[in-house]
Parts: sequence; C-alpha cells; structure tokens
Amino acid sequence: MGDVGIVFLGFGRMGRAAHTSFLQASDQLRKNGIEPRLLAVLETDTEVIRTLPNYTEAKAILVEDASSQRNAISALLRTELGLRTEDEFLVYDATPSPCHQRNLVDVCETFPRALYLGEKPLFTSRSQLSVLDRFADRVLCDFVESQNEAVLKLLEMQRAGFRIERLRFWRMNSTGLRRLLEPEERGGVTGGALLDKGIHDLAVTSILLRNQGLLPITPIVSEARNLTLMPDVAHSVKANGNGNGRADAAGYAHIEWLSSEPVNTEFSYSWIGVEAFDDLCARIGQPSLRALLAEHGLYEDAWLSRAPLEQEAFDQLEQQEARVLVVDGTEDGRKVRLIVNFLIRPGIHPFVFHTERREYLNLASHCSSKSSVARIFDLAIGSYVNKRPLICSPLGSAVIRQVHRTGFDIRDLAFTKQPLCPTDTWTESFRMVR
Repeated sequence: MGDVGIVFLGFGRMGRAAHTSFLQASDQLRKNGIEPRLLAVLETDTEVIRTLPNYTEAKAILVEDASSQRNAISALLRTELGLRTEDEFLVYDATPSPCHQRNLVDVCETFPRALYLGEKPLFTSRSQLSVLDRFADRVLCDFVESQNEAVLKLLEMQRAGFRIERLRFWRMNSTGLRRLLEPEERGGVTGGALLDKGIHDLAVTSILLRNQGLLPITPIVSEARNLTLMPDVAHSVKANGNGNGRADAAGYAHIEWLSSEPVNTEFSYSWIGVEAFDDLCARIGQPSLRALLAEHGLYEDAWLSRAPLEQEAFDQLEQQEARVLVVDGTEDGRKVRLIVNFLIRPGIHPFVFHTERREYLNLASHCSSKSSVARIFDLAIGSYVNKRPLICSPLGSAVIRQVHRTGFDIRDLAFTKQPLCPTDTWTESFRMVR
C-alpha cells in the first residue's frame, strides 16, 4: 500500500513511551503492506536531542522557541525535512498539553493532507474547540482506553445485547503528591486531575454509549465538586475568588446522558492517590472505592498499584494508581453488575468481573502483546493510509468535541464553589516528610 511518514513532537517521558508503542505497531502495519517511517523528532530539550540516537535513527530537530513563533513547527518541517504543502504524513504530538492546540493549527493549516494525533487533552479551554470546525477530519486524540481489552470486551457484550444503564468511574494516581515533593521532575504536568485523568473516562463513556446506538446524546452535568485543590491554586482561589490555573487535585461529577435511553454516570478523579481520596470521601459522606470492591471480594492486590516514589528521600511514600469502572445494566432481561479494571501494571491486568456469576469474563480474544497506544497507532495509521473516515472513530473529532466540552462543563461548575476539603488535609502529612 505504500510508505507513510511519521513526525514526533516531543520525546520526553510520554514521547519515549509512545515511540516504543510505535515500534510495536510498525511490525503489524508492515504485515498489512504499510511501511511506517519515523522521519524526525522535534524537541526543545538539548539533552534529549543529544541522546536521541540511542532510540532512533530519525532526524533530531531542535525547536528553539516554538511559543514565540506562530508557525515554528511547520517552518522546521519545511526547512529541515523538505516537506511540501501537498505531502501526506502523520504528526504525533507528545508535547505538554498547553502546546497542543497551537501545534495542531500550525500543522493542519500548513499541510492540508497531514493527520494530527495528539495526547489528551488536546484542548485546555473551551474557546479552542472551534478549531475542530476547520480540521475535524484530520484530528485524532490518543484516547488509549478505547483500545484496552476490558473496554473491547464491553463493546463486544453490547453487540451481543448487553445494555448499559449506569456507569461509575474511579481514576486515580499520585501526580499531585509527586508535584508537591518533586516539582522539577513533574513540572511538565499541567492542569488538574479532571483533564489529566477524568478525560479518559469521559471518552470511554462516549464510545460505549455510541456503540449502544444512543445518538443523538446530550451530557448534562448535574453536580460537580472539587474535593481539594493543588496548593498553588488553593491560594489563588482564596485570594481572588476564582480557580486560576484550574489545578484540581481531586473531585467528582454526576452526569446524565440524555437520549432515547438516559444513562447516569459518575466520575471520580484524583491526583492524591487512592487512600487519601477515600479519606476525603469519608469526610463528606461519600462511599469508599476500596470498601465497595471488597464487598464483591475484589481486594486491593487485583486492582490497586502501589510503588515507592522514585526518589530515595521519599521512599516511605507510595505512588498509588487505580482505574476502575462499575457498570450496571441488563443482559437477557436480567439486572447485571460488572466491575471493570483498566489498569495494567506488574501483577495487575485488565478484567471484567461479573458479580452475579462471581466470575471473571474471558478477555482472551481481545488480549495482545501490543500496548493500547500501539493499537492506537495501528488504527490511526491504517485508517489514514486506507482513506477510511476518521471523524466518528473512537479517536475522532466527534468524540473529541463531546469529551472536551463535557470536561469544561464539569470544571466550570466545580469552580463555582469552594472545594469541599482544605488543601492541607492531604498535603500536610506529605510536607512533613521533606
């Protein structure tokens, strides 16, 4: 079928991980007659540029200051790679989120046949969504959970008649703790827990409900609260009465998705780990995730990742991570509850647990040695080369628009009120370690 050129923007921690997944995807693409070629990596860090030959033979291009030049990326692609307006190629954007919209517009305006694939979130403000009106058919978002084997199993079950009635998500990690104790290491992580973590679950919801045939569908945010904020934003809220920076550390939202079959959803998201989140929930009378799963015989070692912080000075503190969904629905006229784990870590694997039958459903047909990101590259590159429509794909602009717009609705409503718990309820014990 031919070659397709790939350009990476950014080769930090996320970019390197994506590159590993790209190499996994390349083997399958070649079997399908597609030859993906990594043309170049654009990066602002001179040290990353120096070490790039350890990872790839692609051309290393130093970006001096993209923020000061409106078309910095496209200019480098022209001068350093000789790319022309009519050329077809794919750009994978692994730069920090605030750069995404600028890079997207630069690439899509200059190269009308190029495809842009960016990490979530693509947009950090509602006003940026208008670019989808111009480039909808050439923009994809890296919604990695769309290719998780547990999600693929749910999609299969829906096609066999399973109907979703309620979804409850919990997605948590310790990014806030790491930003507090390792500010230089985590400086590139911006925004808050909602757009960093919750956006994945909004995407899974949109994909599942579309698969159920619930179109048109309108998400209505009925409740959204910040449980607590990051320290810098907590200060600005107190001083200025607004959410400067919008860096929520933990929160939750209730959304009703209106359609011919309304579906209620709940989203809990956290940068403060699982235990601290459960502790804050107990303060306000919200249920504990650990207690809920223990009721069904699912104990922590099956779904909760614990690891010491990477810096020895803080090795008594844990990084905690969980990605859990509870699905209520009907199957063959009977009420069914499924508990789903998305997390992949050493000793932890995706599962779908049927609580009525007390069994783990078989995911074998959806398992792969490739990562979810590798499957994303498979889908994006294969669709691009074969000219398959992308707008309504699980990565496409229809889902992108709905997910980001709903995220901004949650954020705007949450910041109309003070957080439910003071910031020092979760930060003070960590600060004492320093």
